[in-house]
Amino acid sequence: MKKIFLIAFSFFISAQLSAQNYIDFTNHYKSFRLFEKPSIELNYGSSGIKLNGTANNLANAGLIELKLGFTTKRKSYFGKDITGYENRYFFVGNASDKNNPKSKGNEEIKNDLWRFGFGNKDAYGLKLGSVEIMPYNSNSFAWSKFTYDNGAMTAEADKNYYNDFNDVFRFGSVTEGGINLQLTPGFSIQPQFETAIIFPRHLFGKQLMSSVIEMSGYYLIDNFTKKIMRNAPAAGTFVNFILKNAYEFGFYQLRKDKMNWPFNSAAPMRYYTYKLGLAFTF
Repeated sequence: MKKIFLIAFSFFISAQLSAQNYIDFTNHYKSFRLFEKPSIELNYGSSGIKLNGTANNLANAGLIELKLGFTTKRKSYFGKDITGYENRYFFVGNASDKNNPKSKGNEEIKNDLWRFGFGNKDAYGLKLGSVEIMPYNSNSFAWSKFTYDNGAMTAEADKNYYNDFNDVFRFGSVTEGGINLQLTPGFSIQPQFETAIIFPRHLFGKQLMSSVIEMSGYYLIDNFTKKIMRNAPAAGTFVNFILKNAYEFGFYQLRKDKMNWPFNSAAPMRYYTYKLGLAFTF
């Protein structure tokens, strides 16, 4: 009975907050767009790999990633130096020990991952003269194919865990926080931190409800930061960035043992990556 109530309540909250979020968006941004242009983003980073329940000896991977998308900026009623920023993108990437110059070779287990997917990043931008700072949060869906040298893994129990992911595309999600530092029109540098989870199997009902619970909390935070933006736009730009990314990282931690937290489910494979990106808008 409690689960039924939780499910119903989560759907109700999500629907209400989605509607409110749309109303606030149309109220606080002017109806015309400053621009919507194609963008290319190139990223490189170092990834750590975790799977709870195993003695992890996988080599850290170097991630090479390409994002192709469209970037939109809007004037904001929060202040003359505040803009709304959104980037919708498709991405493809490779995370492999071969891409990591610090790989220890035979001391660690070799691994390779290819992934692709689509996502959205958004932020409030703060203009400082000719420079614009846009601390952002992004969410993506991804399909990942992981392979590893199972001959180098001696523990049979660990092999059974990793074989659930090995040499097959699995669905997952990616969250990312970063600062889009626009140095000149059309070019920006982006220091980034990313967390990604890969599901060993697809449990639609539990996954849907876990996502509804996650997004309900996210929209509550979004509503809260909009109220801060009304009173302190410059500070609100960074509060929005901190609260949303802290919340997403918290959910990432909650899912380390249960991929569909709070429901009983298997542990996901987890990647955490420090990246640096170069973005070009045309």
